[in-house]
Amino acid sequence: MTSPGSTMPPAYLDTLLRYYEEEISGEAYFYGLASFYQETEKVNLLAEIERKAAATVEPLLRKYGLVPAATEQLRRIGEHHLSGHRGMSWNGFMEHIVQRYPLYLDEFHALEAMAPAEDLPDLQRMSAHEVAVIEFAERELEGSAQSTQPLRQYLSQG
Repeated sequence: MTSPGSTMPPAYLDTLLRYYEEEISGEAYFYGLASFYQETEKVNLLAEIERKAAATVEPLLRKYGLVPAATEQLRRIGEHHLSGHRGMSWNGFMEHIVQRYPLYLDEFHALEAMAPAEDLPDLQRMSAHEVAVIEFAERELEGSAQSTQPLRQYLSQG
């Protein structure tokens, strides 16, 4: 779904679109987790992080004429992933984040490596959300009273 005359490599554009869509799916995923855990405020912050990460690259989607799947379809995909967490404790979920999410960060960095220089600020802001989520989970596992600080800091950035 590239715009006519776009000279960007298809791999970059396809990945950019897919990662945007995964952030929208991720928002629904985290909102759905609120029914599993008593840490509703924290789960809602995680959902807000996903939404903000998606919003940071929306200008790039417009720039390249990329059209994501319908939001409702993306939400259903996110909700579908909830079943894998039924019965998982909160600490188990935090351990899952600490173990799995650095792989997502590697994928974001690979996207940055494909990107033209002018796209990097938006992509780096999107990547930063993953760092905030990982740091949050690490702090949760440590029992830090300030565990949500990385999430709140990311959300407060322009």
